[in-house]
Amino acid sequence: MHRQLTIATLMLAPLSLTGAAGKTYWYEIDANQSQIAFLAKSRIANAQGVFRKWEFKGKITANLHVVGDLVIDCASIDTDNERRDNHLRAADFFDCAQFARHTFRILSVKADDKSPAKARRFDVTGELTIRGQSQPVSLELHREGDDKSFVLTGSTFIDREAYGITYNSALNPIEKQVRIDIRLTLVRKGERP
Repeated sequence: MHRQLTIATLMLAPLSLTGAAGKTYWYEIDANQSQIAFLAKSRIANAQGVFRKWEFKGKITANLHVVGDLVIDCASIDTDNERRDNHLRAADFFDCAQFARHTFRILSVKADDKSPAKARRFDVTGELTIRGQSQPVSLELHREGDDKSFVLTGSTFIDREAYGITYNSALNPIEKQVRIDIRLTLVRKGERP
C-alpha cells in the first residue's frame, strides 16, 4: 500500500491550499480507491488490468512546478489471468526481465485555475519510457468532490508499437492503441500553521 501512497506526492502537492487563517492543508491518497489501469483491445478477448506497484521519485515546489519520475514495476501487471500475465511479462510484450521498470517523467502539471483549490482540471505532460523507448505523453485529470475529499480521474492513449511492442496474432489481432486510466481518491488531512 505504501507504494500507492507515494503517487500522492505527484498529484496532491499541486492541490495543497492555504486557508484564510493561514493554515496549510495537505492530502493523502486512499489506496483502496486508487489505481493505474490499462485496456488493450483485440478481436477476441480484450486485456484489461492494473499495475499493482509504483512509486514517485521527485520534487514538487510551492508554485506547482513538478519534476520527477513515476516508476512502475513491470512485473506487477495483473489482468486476472496468470497465463496472459506471464506472456505480457515476456519478451513478446514488456520484456520485464530486461526492462524491469516503466518510467513516466513528469515535466509539468498545470491547473485550469490560478487557485489550485478551485481547479477542476489538471493537465499533466511528460515522457513515458517503456522497453527503453521514450515518447511524449499528455494526460488530463478531472476533479470531482470538495476540498475535504475528491477524486481525480483521467485517461490517455499510447501507441504500443512506438515502444517496441509489435507482437500480434493472426487469430486475435491486438489494436495498436492502448488506453491508460488513472483514478486517485484524495482525502484532506490535518492543518499546519
